[in-house]
Amino acid sequence: MVTTAVDRDGERLTVMTDGGGGNGNGQDDEATARRLIAAWLAGDAEPPAVPSTGAARPTGALPPAWSVPPAAAREVVTTARRMALGGLAGRARPTPGADDLLLARVLVVDEHPSAPTWTEDERAELAGWVAVLLRRFGEDGVQRLSAALSARP
Repeated sequence: MVTTAVDRDGERLTVMTDGGGGNGNGQDDEATARRLIAAWLAGDAEPPAVPSTGAARPTGALPPAWSVPPAAAREVVTTARRMALGGLAGRARPTPGADDLLLARVLVVDEHPSAPTWTEDERAELAGWVAVLLRRFGEDGVQRLSAALSARP
């Protein structure tokens, strides 16, 4: 079971999926979580039915919500990796859990304006580094990443 909690202005949303997913790789769980979170953030009472296409963003979904400039996946991964490992000299890298990975994927990686052009491997690699940022710094880690990506020439 995957449980994901998101706070917004003192409200708490918890998305629970049973891990059954139907296809064995969690894509249905991810699509369900994405649909519920997007509807909640948009203030909809009832989430829209969005089919899982296996693409970075299901057809008909909201436009990307992460307001950073378009960029190549390698550039975003490199920046996220550098920030995730910053200050860890000689210490072990935190291991993100399934919840961290799901949040990273649904609320950050797939919301990048260039995500639809990235490969699945690139999105997965970035999700791993964003999950480490979340584990180490919480939402501040994503805010720092956003600032770094927005500051590039």
